[in-house]
Amino acid sequence: MIDPITAFATAQAAVAGIQKAIKLGKDINGLVGEFGKFFDAKDVVQKAANDNAKSGKSDTGRAMEIVMQANALREAEEALKHQLVYGGYPELWEMMLKERMKIKQAREKQEREARIERRKVVAQRLLIAQVVGVVITLGILGAIVIFIVRQAMS
Repeated sequence: MIDPITAFATAQAAVAGIQKAIKLGKDINGLVGEFGKFFDAKDVVQKAANDNAKSGKSDTGRAMEIVMQANALREAEEALKHQLVYGGYPELWEMMLKERMKIKQAREKQEREARIERRKVVAQRLLIAQVVGVVITLGILGAIVIFIVRQAMS
């Protein structure tokens, strides 16, 4: 995984490449790779911004840099949207948003199912540990009872 600063530079380069290609009248379908680079890099920067905000890191300068980069990329995404929509490709933007939502929902569902499965495994292991503990305790108690009974009989 790339760091947020490299991701920001990658995203900026992708935006510049997309904008230049659109101005030159290039086919939008040939820019799929550049759009992919932009959105991948944007996600890295956004995740770093979210992680910094959640962790309450004391390095305020670093946090501010990442948050500002995330904001700049949000603005760049809005500019790309306008270029596509007003450049005659509004359906492309809408299709991308719908597909992104489907992918996000599928990922979130998969993550939820994985969390549930991990919880089941932990619960099963805990139950096994409890059963083993009870068996060992009963075995020890049984041995103590047998020892006491033998002592009493002798």
